[in-house]
Order: sequence, then structure tokens, then C-alpha cells
Amino acid sequence: MCFRPAGVDMPDPVCPECGKKLMVIGGVVMKKCPFCKADLSKYEDEYKAQMASAMGGGAPGAPKPPGAPGAPGAPKAPGAPKPPGAPGAPKAPGAPGAPKPPGA
Repeated sequence: MCFRPAGVDMPDPVCPECGKKLMVIGGVVMKKCPFCKADLSKYEDEYKAQMASAMGGGAPGAPKPPGAPGAPGAPKAPGAPKPPGAPGAPKAPGAPGAPKPPGA
């Protein structure tokens, strides 16, 4: 039973010497071509690059897609209420016999 998602298509490796398709069993690529007996270990990096581009890795140096936005922060708790200000000091009484301001 294969658990690979249906939308993922892996490129079939091809022998660079004879051009025949090679089998990939369990994600392991053969080290030697069964048809022409060519050494495939020197081509392993090229195949890995093909797999990365097929999986959406893109070319090396290509910009990465933006990440998903983060969750919004939790709301802050309201602050403590400020205490009322101290009452002002009473005004000093005017001097006796001083003239009063007009309209007072």
C-alpha cells in the first residue's frame, strides 16, 4: 500500500549512460545501472536536485514563498484605575478691610 499523496509526482531516474528508466525502491536509487552497469553514484546529486525541484523546492537561490501568518496576540488586561487626586488646600482668607473685587 502506498501512502504517498496522489498529487506528488517524483521524476523517474534515468540512466545517463544508456537512457533507460531505473527503479526506485523505498526511496533508494540504485548505485549501478542494471542494464549497462554504469556507476550511478556520481549522478546522485543531480537526481536529488531533480527530486527537490519536483517537490516544490525550486532552483537553488530562488526566493522561498512567504510563510503563513502567525496567530494574533492575546488582548492585554485593562490597567488598574487611577485613584482620585487629593483635594486642594483651602484658600487663605483675604486680609480684613481689603477691598473686594467688583461683582463679588
